[in-house]
Amino acid sequence: MISTQPSRGLQLRRAASRYDWSDVRALRFAALAERGDLGPQARGEYGDEYDSALNSCVFVLAGGGEPLGSTRTSVSSPERRWALPAADAFAGPVAALGDEATLVEASLTVIDPRAPMDAKAALFHLFKAHMLQCALENADWLVAAVRDSQIGFYRRVFNMEILSGAEAYGGLASPRVLMGLDFRAHAALLFKRIPVLAVSEDDERNFTDTGTVGFGPARRNGSARRAPYLVAGD
Repeated sequence: MISTQPSRGLQLRRAASRYDWSDVRALRFAALAERGDLGPQARGEYGDEYDSALNSCVFVLAGGGEPLGSTRTSVSSPERRWALPAADAFAGPVAALGDEATLVEASLTVIDPRAPMDAKAALFHLFKAHMLQCALENADWLVAAVRDSQIGFYRRVFNMEILSGAEAYGGLASPRVLMGLDFRAHAALLFKRIPVLAVSEDDERNFTDTGTVGFGPARRNGSARRAPYLVAGD
């Protein structure tokens, strides 16, 4: 059985140094090449213009000092209606979520094919970044463009629903389908079912102060985040 509990030996951190960025782009290349998602023009690393966008944050998942995976989170809100990576391929479905909706997109989520841990357990730890961003932004929706073979997993595990048909996405070889999580409706249940995803006030403080997210049991005197998405009838 795959563990849904947080692993103390892992840490998420915002990619900041040139070493972080080198690791991120190399990890992406290795993971995407492993599943045949890159064309012959790709050479050793992978990135795009959204990496440097003001509404994006790229994370590295590390364990034992080694990078194990990476993911990118991007935000678009009514006050800051920045373009999301998915909007290039899925403009209609993204717009259909509403002019007043705050959206967070998970993109370029990759795991080192040689990582010494189960890939799904690593994915849960990486998705903590998106849950944290949704909590910080009080988001309405979390969206992600996934391969056809991943639809069942994302629907069953993350409570995501299909928002589009398959489209070419980001220059990758395999088409993607846009899926979305109604964050305010499903966050509390998701946090209960997959504890590693749960966001606390300590998590928010630590990330704001240090750019890192640790994993481990909640502090005895710590408090769970009291956000509108956890209030019945919101």
